[in-house]
Amino acid sequence: MFKTGSRNYKWILLSLLSATYFLAQGSRQIFNTVLPQIEADFAALGVNDAQLGLVGSVFTLVFGLAIPFGGALADAFSRKWMIVAGTLLFGAGVFASGLASSVAMIVVAYGVVNAVGQSLLPPSNSSLIGQYHVETRATAFSIYQIVFYIGIVVTSCVSGWLSGLGAGAWRKAFFLFGAISALWAVALVFLLQEREEGEVEKSSARSASLRLCDKMKNRKILFPTFQPFDFSAFFGKPSALLLMAGLGFYFYAKYGFNTWIVAYLQRSFPSVTAASAAFHAVFWFYLGAVAGVFAGGRVSDRFAAHRPQTRFDVNAAGLVLCVPGLLLSAFAPTASLCIAGTALFGFATGVYDSNIYASLFEVVKPCHRAAAVGVFGCGGCVIGASGPAVMGWMNSHFSMCTSIASLSVFMLAGAAAIGAARIFFFERDREAARK
Repeated sequence: MFKTGSRNYKWILLSLLSATYFLAQGSRQIFNTVLPQIEADFAALGVNDAQLGLVGSVFTLVFGLAIPFGGALADAFSRKWMIVAGTLLFGAGVFASGLASSVAMIVVAYGVVNAVGQSLLPPSNSSLIGQYHVETRATAFSIYQIVFYIGIVVTSCVSGWLSGLGAGAWRKAFFLFGAISALWAVALVFLLQEREEGEVEKSSARSASLRLCDKMKNRKILFPTFQPFDFSAFFGKPSALLLMAGLGFYFYAKYGFNTWIVAYLQRSFPSVTAASAAFHAVFWFYLGAVAGVFAGGRVSDRFAAHRPQTRFDVNAAGLVLCVPGLLLSAFAPTASLCIAGTALFGFATGVYDSNIYASLFEVVKPCHRAAAVGVFGCGGCVIGASGPAVMGWMNSHFSMCTSIASLSVFMLAGAAAIGAARIFFFERDREAARK
């Protein structure tokens, strides 16, 4: 339907992938938004915070373990069909979550089926964006990230409103967004196209390694295990491993915070209703994140051409900036100050988000990026998966204030890991990726 060689196709592609990301990331927020209502409905079953936190942890762990396979399949076969299949599968998992009669069923539908479907998307999405956007890479990823923020806000508001309609109304949110996602998967079959001639790096001549990767990608590879991904291209790069560690600490804190912030607002400030908590927990956070991702993306795109390590600097700065917002959210005496802390935390995460993949791509060869994103995301999710469950346990044994404040330690650890990568390994790893 669209010509891949047309001048504007890279923006059309970005629009299609951003819409897919809108649904995928927005759907992740449904459980967090309706968690208090699920807890109330399942109270007779003796459900506690640790069990509910397990849903988010299982999702993150399964997503992380499955994402490398999504990357390998994307590099071996068609990225378009990985996106279509992933969208259809996560839509089915979200819809099935609305049919659950126990936390265990939600774990299977939302934490496993939904996670496997979503794991097929990031490698293909990010690789296609990186392929079509070269000079505008960080800007493109910033737009992509902003649409994700909008998706979470819209999904949270709708889910919060639906969950307030009465007992069991939380199921309607899963039904609604699950059905929309499945229909969008069908639409992508006709709308999404994929260029076959390989990535063109406009800033320099094509390297021998990139030409070899193009040749291998054009072969009829029947088995994903024969995909020519050299794992040393990632694991042999200390900077990539440290970026992955930083991502893991970030995921621990962010996923834990996002899972429990709606419940925290309702429990700490009784005047805050379910719909109001759903709105304030995400709107101000992602409004701040939009500002942060624009700031981080523009700064890095402006200076990275002459000072490539800028992307690493922006990542580390974003994680350090998360600490004041987390502490204010945890110890604020009023709902207004808590929400202000959430907005500050959101701005800092936006600064970090703006260069997650752009930083990785600085030290990984273009032809290995989809698989590298898979490994990168896997490690990050495995490291950070326990966040929601550990916070649920801390809620019961200490307090929600303590569990939220403890997240600042992980943000500082992530910043330290990225700082070490930038100081000790960046120059060598980047030079190797350009050969």
